[in-house]
Amino acid sequence: MAEGLMKAIVVIPTYNERESLRELVDEIRRYTPAMHVLVVDDSSPDGTGAVAEELSRQHPGTIFVLHRQRKEGLGRAYVAGLRYALAQDYDVIVQMDADLSHDPKYLPLFLDRIRRSDFVLGSRYVHGISVVNWDFSRLLLSKLATSYARWVTGLRYTDLTSGFKCWRRSVLQAIAIEATFSNGYLFQIETTFRAHRMGFRAEEIAIIFVDRNRGRSKMNWRIIGEAIVGVLRLRLSGRVAAHTEASIANAVPRTNDRGTRG
Repeated sequence: MAEGLMKAIVVIPTYNERESLRELVDEIRRYTPAMHVLVVDDSSPDGTGAVAEELSRQHPGTIFVLHRQRKEGLGRAYVAGLRYALAQDYDVIVQMDADLSHDPKYLPLFLDRIRRSDFVLGSRYVHGISVVNWDFSRLLLSKLATSYARWVTGLRYTDLTSGFKCWRRSVLQAIAIEATFSNGYLFQIETTFRAHRMGFRAEEIAIIFVDRNRGRSKMNWRIIGEAIVGVLRLRLSGRVAAHTEASIANAVPRTNDRGTRG
C-alpha cells in the first residue's frame, strides 16, 4: 500500500547482514507501516538471503527479495533494486544500508520532504558532524571524500557519499540508472551528480549516522580508488554533456522577432 497516498518502497542491498536484517525490517515497519521493502541480496554466504525469504513469507505482499548470483558491488545491487522498484510502479523509492547505521525513524521525514522535492539526501554534516562510533581516521576519510567530490564536481551538498536517500520515480527514470558506471560507494555521488546536472530539486535533511556494531564494513582500498578516479570521470562527463548541449542549441535555427528563421 502507499504511504500517505504515495506508493513507496525502501531498497536495501545486503551482503552478510543476517545479524541486522530482521531488526531493521521490524523498525521500518514500526515507523512506516505501509512502506514496502525490497531486499537485494548478493548471495550472502552467511544466509542473509534465507532470512529475507523468511521475512517475505511472514509479510506477503509487503516484503520482497531479489537474489543476485554473485557480489558485484553496491552500485550494481542498487541498479538491480531500483530497476525492480520502477518496474513495479512505485512513486517513491528510498535507499538505505542494511547494517542499522541508517535509522528508520527518519523515513517519515523523508516521505514528507519528497512531496516538495525531487530527491532528498540524508546528511551527516548539515549541522556539524552527526556520526556515532567512528574513529578519527574513518571520520577524516569521509570528510576528505566529500570535500574532494565537492571540489571536483562543483556540487554543494554537504554529504555526497551518503547512502540514505529518497527519490521520485521520475528522477530515477530521467537519470538512466542503467547507464551508471559505479560499482562501489561512488554510486551515491554519481546518481546525485546526474540528478543535479539535469536540474532536479534536492533537499538535505540532517540524520545521525551510527556506525555498525554488527558484521564488517565493506570499505576497502579498491572502492576508495574507484571513487577517486570516478569523480574525475563524472566531472569530465559533465563537461562533455554541457558542450554537446551547447552545440545542439547553436545548431538549431532560431526564430527572430518577425517569425522568420535566421
